[in-house]
Parts: sequence; C-alpha cells; structure tokens
Amino acid sequence: MIVLENSRLRVGLREDNGAFVSLRDRSSGREYIEEDGIGRDVFRLETDAGRSSEFRGFTYEVRQGEGYRECLLRWESQAGPVITGSVRLRDEADQLEVYCSVVNTADGPPILSLEYPILSGFGAITDGGEDDYVVHSFATGFQIRNPLKHFRHDGMGFRYMPYPESFSGAAMQFFAYYGKGHGGLYFAALDPDGYAKWLNFYKNEGDRLEASFIHACEDISTGKGIEVPYAMEVRLLRGQGWPEAAGLYKAWAIQQPWCAKGTLAERRDRGDAGLYRWLYEEAGAATFGINAGYDRTKWLRKYRERIGTPLFHILGPDWSNAPQTFGRGVPGGYDDWFPTRFNPDNLACIREQGDQFAPFEFDYLFNFAGADGERAKAAAQRFPEDKKSIDAYRFPFLCPAAPFTRELHRRRDETLQREADVDAIYYDISANNILKVCLDDSHGHPVGGGKAINDAYRLNYVETKAAMVQAAGRYVPMGTEMMNETVLDVLDFYQARAGGQPAAPLEGYPFRDLLKSGDAELVPLFAYVYHEYGPVRLDGWGKLTAEIGSLFYFTVARTYLWGGLYELNYEYSPMEALDGMENRSDEHYATFEPRGYAFTEERADYLGMFAALRTGAGNKYLAYGEMLPPLPIDAGQVTLDWFHYNHGIGSLEYNDAGSLSVNRIVHAAWKYREESVGLLFANVGEEAWDLKLSLSDLPVPESVKELCCYLYSADSKQPTTESVQTQAEELTLKIPAHCVVLLEAVLP
Repeated sequence: MIVLENSRLRVGLREDNGAFVSLRDRSSGREYIEEDGIGRDVFRLETDAGRSSEFRGFTYEVRQGEGYRECLLRWESQAGPVITGSVRLRDEADQLEVYCSVVNTADGPPILSLEYPILSGFGAITDGGEDDYVVHSFATGFQIRNPLKHFRHDGMGFRYMPYPESFSGAAMQFFAYYGKGHGGLYFAALDPDGYAKWLNFYKNEGDRLEASFIHACEDISTGKGIEVPYAMEVRLLRGQGWPEAAGLYKAWAIQQPWCAKGTLAERRDRGDAGLYRWLYEEAGAATFGINAGYDRTKWLRKYRERIGTPLFHILGPDWSNAPQTFGRGVPGGYDDWFPTRFNPDNLACIREQGDQFAPFEFDYLFNFAGADGERAKAAAQRFPEDKKSIDAYRFPFLCPAAPFTRELHRRRDETLQREADVDAIYYDISANNILKVCLDDSHGHPVGGGKAINDAYRLNYVETKAAMVQAAGRYVPMGTEMMNETVLDVLDFYQARAGGQPAAPLEGYPFRDLLKSGDAELVPLFAYVYHEYGPVRLDGWGKLTAEIGSLFYFTVARTYLWGGLYELNYEYSPMEALDGMENRSDEHYATFEPRGYAFTEERADYLGMFAALRTGAGNKYLAYGEMLPPLPIDAGQVTLDWFHYNHGIGSLEYNDAGSLSVNRIVHAAWKYREESVGLLFANVGEEAWDLKLSLSDLPVPESVKELCCYLYSADSKQPTTESVQTQAEELTLKIPAHCVVLLEAVLP
C-alpha cells in the first residue's frame, strides 16, 4: 500500500492500481473506508464509445514537496488516452488535495468526461447509521438521514448531480457525509470559473457508499483531452452538522469572483444602484403566477389589505402576444412576443398600492414553428444522448451562446421594458435549470463547452439587464427559477419550492418519499454560505386557505427565518375564493380543477406577522445578515397535516396528502455586521411554549448584559418589546402559539 500520512490524516492507495483503500482520522482512530466495500473502478473514462475503467498500464511516484507529500499516478487506458492523478497531503493538515487530467493522442477518441477521484467503501459512522447524514448542495441544500439504509445502487442517491444546475444537481461545489458527533468527511471542488462537473454521493454495487467527481470535457473532439484546472478537497469533519461543512466551503466561496461586489450592506452603504431596496426592505411577501392578462384586482387588493406590507408579484406568463403556457406552447421569435397583453387594471392596481411586479418569461424555450423559426433551428441547443442527470431536458431550448439567442434575449426584454415599464424580470427554466453542454459548435463555442455555455448565460443576463436599465432609467432586478453560485453576482432574486415540500412539487422530487417520512429535509446551505451577498429567495408554494393544512405555519416560519420571502403560488390551481368566486381555468395558462376553497383571514394575518418582522425589527438580519449556526434547542415536535393540490392534473403528487413531524420551535441565528446578533424563534404549535435557553450557548460575548425581546403576533402589526437582563445562567422565553420572537443583542 502507498501511504501518505501526517499527525492528523492517513491515506492509503493500492500499489497495483492507485485506488483509495484507507482514509483514517489519526486523532480518533476512525477508518472511513471498509475494504470489503471498495468499488472496482479507480476512474471512469467516458468516450463516444461509452464508459470504461479498464487500463493496460499503471505507474506511480511518491515525492516530497515543500510542506507536503504527494503521490503522482498515471494510467494508460484501454481506450488510448492517459489519465493522470495527483494526491497531495500537506503537513499537519486534515485535508487531501486531488488533481487529475486526461492526455489524448492526436487521433484519440472524442472524450466526454472523466470520473476521478472515486472514493468508495464508506459504511455507517454511527450505530446502524441512524445518526449518519449526507448533506449536498442539490437544489440549494438537502440533508438525508442514514444514506446507507435509504440509498440504492442504481437508484435513490446523489448520483449524476451536475454543476452548475440547481434544479437537478448542485448549486455549489461541496457535499459531506458525517455521523452526528462522530466525525465525517467533506468533499469539495475549488473551481472559481464555472467548469461543468458532477458532484456525486451514492451507493455502489458493493452496497457501500461512494463519492466521486466527474469532469466534463470542454472540447469533445478527436484528439482533445481534459485539463482539470482546479483542486478537489477531501477533509475530516468533527460531525457537528451541516453548518460545519457549509462553513468550510464558505471560507473559500466568498473569496471568489461572484462575491467581488461585496456584501449587500456594503453595497447599500456605497449607494450601489444594483441594490434594489424595495425588495430587501419594503416587500413583505410575494405572489407567483397570478394571471397577467385578466383582471385580478380583487385578489391583489385583498392580499395587500390583509398582509399589510408591499408585495412583490411575479405575474403569470399569459402576457405575450403568442401564447406562453404550461404544456400548450410557447412563443417563437420577436414578433410572437409583441404587442404585450397585460391587463391594465392589474398594473394600475399594483402601482396604486405601492407593490412591484415582474413578468414571467420562458427566456430559452422556443417554438421552432413560430416567428424566426428557421433562424432559431440553427441556434437550438443540442444535448448528448447520455446526459448524466435525473432530468431529461426535453424542452425546446436555445443555446445561450448562439448569436441569434443573444440578440433575441436582449432585444425582446428591452422592448418589454419600454412597452410595459416592468419593475423586474423573471426567467423560468433558465440557466439554473439547464445542463451546461451543447454539441453544436456552429454557435461559436467548442463541442461540449460547459464553461463557455455558463459564460454565455452570464453574458446574456448582463447585456439584457444593461439594455433594460437604460430603457427604464433605473435599476431593473432580474431573477430566475432556482439559483447557482456562478450567477450570484448578476441575478437578484430566485424562486424555489423545496421549502414547501412535501406540499410542493418540482425540486426535491427524487427524495419525495424520504421528505414525507422526515428522513430527507431541506437545509439552508445556500443561505448559510451566501445570504449576506444576495440574492433574495422566494419559497413556500402556499395558499391562504385552510385546506392546504397546518404545515403552512411551519413552512411560512421557516421560509422567513431562513431569510426568504414567502410565496403565494397560483400556477396550477385557482386563487382563494373571494365572496364565493375564484378565477376560471379557461382564463389560465395551465388547466386546473375548480376548488372553491375560501380565503382565510387568519392565514393571511399569520403571513402578515412574518411580513412585519421581515420589514421591521428583523430586517437587518433577514435581508442583510449573515447566518450563524443554530442553537442546540430541543422543544420537541408537533405533527402537522398537509394537502398538495397545486400541481399538474395527473401528476403523481396531485391531491397527495399526509402529515409530518416537525420542530415545534423553528429557529435561526443571524449576525448583522459586527453590530448585533438576532436570534429568532417561531412557535408553530397550537399551544404556548416556554423555551429555556442557556446563556452560555448564545453566540454573544459575556460582556453583553442586556437583550431586547421583540414579540410578533398575528393580532398586531407592531411588536411588543421588553428588555431582558442576562445575570442568570438560563433564560426562559414565553412564546405564544403561532407567534415569533426576535431576541437581539447589541455587540460591544
């Protein structure tokens, strides 16, 4: 066995093939790799002939560098290309650095990807795996309990997770496997340039867990190889939960180009025009999918009246000249979009109330039988047959790098701005949902071209936003479905639905059964790493009806306490009935069944309570703050019911219902600059609760002698406040049912 070791970590590689056979934490003595579970593949090279791990020759060399020891590995593959790897262990570090490349011959086969490193043989860390977790940046952050039990070979797991692609893959470049309080492993790619890759954690054929990275070839042509320009890290963890892994990644991530503009607070202080304060400071909630082309003023007024703060409305797609629908067609070229068909009463009502709106737009879907169809066919995105994703990408996409696409994207939305004077723009099924590959090099990018495709999306957003800003004479925020870190600095908000699961569709669906049992859960990885840099998250998939169930109270609380805006969604079902009337399906862009579920004022008042928190005393934390690790509180759980009818008729999730056990007290901790700390606690149960806190657990210095307590309730738009002295070792917070408390400490 080839051994690299220091005082903290011991790494073992097989001498005959270079496979990882040992990862030992020397301080605890824990060995993470079980030899009988090691997979058979050291690497997987994908050519146009398929995947292969076969090689006809292997050599290695161990060398000592300044401050590190390194093993250089070289495989001569059966397909011809040479794979090289480097495993480096720095002195007194608890981490590995791994590098790799593929060197092709001049007439070698086109290479699609390389999977390396492959680390396998991971078993349970805690007894029976019951306190084991895998945390992954899939869909901006998911955690699965006991993956050794729940994952299946060639089935459920984080297999083929493309980056950057946060609907069906990875929003950031890390994942971790840990046992609560018993250590674990952190895996990350440190790539600041947006190269296409896959971050995978799954079960292998030996019934053990396996981690791997797949690297896309940027030019899938004869004789081309792969030069992976970034390091991959494997680090030891202490088993302190998802914030430990997220904190490691954050230390690297906020130094990257997508955070170069600085924090939101810094941008606000210097008068950055790109900081659209109406959404950060004034909007208390959001709606999504209200018809743009039909009079919906009755509902717009009701929402604003009862919630009590300005609202951000992302109107439905039914504003374009040619139909823009869900499953029944989309526009083609420029002439299919104009003139617009916004209902003027809706826009007048929004303006009158001081609300803001954005139109919904499928910016990369195209009707090739519509206007400019022949030109567009040459600009169509061409995917490989094997996409290595849980998504099939069946929509008619335009390639973002094609000159036609770039011209249409800018011209269409510049005209939209001039004609409708929109406050913002929203794109669905856009850069954050689409695999970064196109095989048509006539668009000006290499065959494959993952980084080139990602760069093209960024450029289209930048150019289109500049044109809209010039037309408007003010900053125009731009948002998308989902979010990836590579576009963090060019987009301003995003829509997600995972916060509403299991009473929501779409992202998270591969783990829906585990979400319903509580073995899978959303975790705020993206917020923990990037919240103080933006953008704003819209989530919740809610309705103001009693019929959706009591899980509503938990979902609203969690959405706000994690820094988001709760979204009332009307895409696949009617709005709440007002005076017995609801909107009709024949006026909508998706078919739905009538419901007759009445608008519930109590639900609206509850939402208004959090909207008041967001725009009031909690604003500096929930809009501008840095998320801290949550406190170790245990107030028990409550069981809440849910009903999911806001989905496409005929889908497996349509009219699904159940119950879910959740934490009685929803909690989050925040810091605003070095000025103050805010601790938030929402009671989602039906009874008042006395929450006992140990003052030694609070993330504040001992010199803080006084805390300010803000209690928000649905009965009043203004919180009650009181000072809390900290002389005692324990503090008791009395939190009424369906109320939220902000405990604030001003730092010395």
